[in-house]
Formats: sequence, C-alpha cells, structure tokens
Amino acid sequence: MRLREVSQTKLALGSNVVIAIITDMSGKEIDKIFEDLWLQVFTFERKFSRFIPKSELTLFNRLQGIRTNISPEFKDLLIYTKQLSEETNGLFNPFILPLLQKAGYMKSAVPGFENDAKIDFSAGRLVGVDKLEIGDDWATIPYGTAIEMGGIGKGYLADQLHRTLDSLSIQGYWMSLGGDVATSGKDLNGNSLSLNIQSAKNLDEKSDWVIDCPIKYSAAATSGTFKRKNQFSDKTWHHIINPLTLEPAVTDIRLATICADTATRADVLASCAVILGSKKAPTFLKKHGIKSALLQCVDRDGVDFEVRFGPRIRRA
Repeated sequence: MRLREVSQTKLALGSNVVIAIITDMSGKEIDKIFEDLWLQVFTFERKFSRFIPKSELTLFNRLQGIRTNISPEFKDLLIYTKQLSEETNGLFNPFILPLLQKAGYMKSAVPGFENDAKIDFSAGRLVGVDKLEIGDDWATIPYGTAIEMGGIGKGYLADQLHRTLDSLSIQGYWMSLGGDVATSGKDLNGNSLSLNIQSAKNLDEKSDWVIDCPIKYSAAATSGTFKRKNQFSDKTWHHIINPLTLEPAVTDIRLATICADTATRADVLASCAVILGSKKAPTFLKKHGIKSALLQCVDRDGVDFEVRFGPRIRRA
C-alpha cells in the first residue's frame, strides 16, 4: 500500500493530544494501533490526573502520612520524579500542588469540566523531595502535603508511547501532548522530521523557528508563562511556581523550548528554565546535558528578544 501520514487528535491531559504515524499499513491495522495508543493515554490520565477524585494520584495524596500501596507504573513515575528533583536541587519539586491551588489553579481549566469535584490541598505545605519515600510496592508522603504530576507526567507518557510505537514496523511518527512533542523515524519523503515552534506572542500561531529532529527518538518540551485566569478572582497569573519564593516565577522568559533525548527530561528542564530566566537558564541547561534550546523572552521595557543555542533549532 501507499506510504501516508495518518493522525488522530483527542482531548486528553487538559489539552489536545495529537498522534501521527507514517506507514503503509492497511486501515484496519492503523485503527488497531490508534486504539492501543489512546487506551494508554486515557488510562494514564485516569490514574494520574489530580482533577479526577478517584485517580491513583488523588487517593495517594488523600492518604498523606500513611504508607500506601502503589502500582508499578506509579512507582516508576515517582522514581523518575525524585531523581529529577534531586538533580535540579529542588527547582523541580513535585510537592508544588498546594502552592498551585493557593495561586488560583484549583479546578480544571478545560472548558466543560470547570464544575467537576475539586480536591482541595491548598492548606498543605511545600517540603523537600527527600520526604518522598518509595518502597518495593509502596510510597508515602508527609501529612499536610500533596504532589502534582503536571510537571513531568506528559513527558513520561510520551516516553512510554514511544516504546509502543518503536515496536511497530512503521516509517516514523510524531506526537504532541500539550507542550511536549516527540518524534522518531522519517517523513513521507524519507527525510528526518522537523517541528515548528509555537510563538510566544500568539500561542495559536507558529514562530519562525523550527526544530530539526534526528531519525532516532528525540523529544522537545515547551513551557511558559502564558496567563491563566485566577479561579478565585479576576486577576491573572501563570502556573510555573518557583519553589524558592513559593509564588509564580518572576521571569523574563515567555516560552522555553528544550530539546532532549527523552520527553521526561525535556518536560522538567523546560519549566526549570522558565523559573531561572534568560541569564541563568542557558548555563543550567547545558550543565544538565541540553544541547539545543530556544528562549522567547521580553525585557522590562516590553521589548521581545530571543536566546538560542545548539544545532537543532534554526530559522524556518
């Protein structure tokens, strides 16, 4: 059959998730592939969304202070979370949930889900990741705390989907999970894939920057300070919390796009870059193995500027 690109888009994880494959398989085979992939996506969401009252994450947070049995996938996710929090010296901290809720992000921002049941942990406190204890089949967090997987979960899921897709006989694929994208293989013409980078000035438009993706699996994540409406008042805010100040980060970066070998690392380090700002972020990112990044920024006078390094990001 003729080689073609087939994509599907569904609302999941608080945003539109797009999965595309380049293949010559039959329609029936393609339908089965997407059925399996979407099952992974929605199963992950049901387990680890803080907006779902009976998710494994929510139940775990509600049992704070108690040793709780966890699934193997949750254990794996918690291990990655602890490792990256330690690696970034706490700049990425999963115990940020109470601060997010205090800042005004209590309920889902997805239209149609605003009135869903809310689980309130805003009275909790921020603690160090050393307080997260992980056993063979259990984990525990201190009483008066709660964890959030939003800063790592989409990247982790993208890496899991990659394992499924790499086991298939297809030419290539790409996926977009909110701000996280991942690719592997070749396009319809047999060339490596490329990705357009979102514009910080208008999130519905593309910037004039693109990412050149290697044929082997690679990922990129974009994190930024785009404004959200405070769900308690008419004020606006952004959702990147600085663990050092306990407030939304004061930064000159509007959007940080980070290229990495895994989506998990890209997801975490993109948010860290936003917190640090344009002067400190490049050194931090290079120290942590990031070879290509684009920071779309604005100075105190409202003048836009960009900071870029690495070979994979270029002008379109």
